[in-house]
Amino acid sequence: MRILGIDTSTTIFSFCIFDDNKLLYELNRERTFSKETKDAGLFFALQELMEYTDNESIHAIALSIGPGMFTSLRVGLALAKGLNFSRNIPLCGVNTLDVIAQTFLSFDFIKKEKGVICATVMEAFQGEIFVAFYNQKTKISNDIVCSPSEFMHYINQYFKNKKVIAIGPGVKVLAGFKMAGVMKKNLYITDSHFFYPSSSKVVYAALNKIKLGYFDDPDNLEPYYIKKSSAELKGRK
Repeated sequence: MRILGIDTSTTIFSFCIFDDNKLLYELNRERTFSKETKDAGLFFALQELMEYTDNESIHAIALSIGPGMFTSLRVGLALAKGLNFSRNIPLCGVNTLDVIAQTFLSFDFIKKEKGVICATVMEAFQGEIFVAFYNQKTKISNDIVCSPSEFMHYINQYFKNKKVIAIGPGVKVLAGFKMAGVMKKNLYITDSHFFYPSSSKVVYAALNKIKLGYFDDPDNLEPYYIKKSSAELKGRK
């Protein structure tokens, strides 16, 4: 089965081709915005990747639906829906925070360390972050949008005696926040691109659903934001 992976949740856009449980090709590119390429080159990058497949059939598309960057998620979803409409390729959307967690939770030491809590973090901008918490392979919280101080209050309240390891592209926001000494003792911030979302990680997160034939209705599939966009907030005023 040949799967196209799409991730546009951060400032790095990513596409990949995955076939027979193997990653064949992955393209990761920093976005550059200009008047000539308002889509940040996404369409050109996807065309480049599709040409690599030699016009072989794509059987499914796995894509991150958020949380993440508001406009970018919509562009990624528009690309996926366009391929669904033109080629009738089924879509499987996955939560970006779950994608980040899966990379970390695959390590053997996590399976043995019962006291370790994984916190996946995405930047929500305006001084906020998207967060979810995981214990071994189980998600133990809802997806949350909060400030760094609210994040610290949350782990101090629910995970006071546990080791919390924060990963994901949003940890830079936490790293710049002044924490109380008692909170620093059980919080470990790991800023590594290894734990950033990418299209290949999106495919791995969606693989079981795709193999079981669980796909999303393209008409109802929408980006997952958690919080309102700036435009929506201004519209309320």
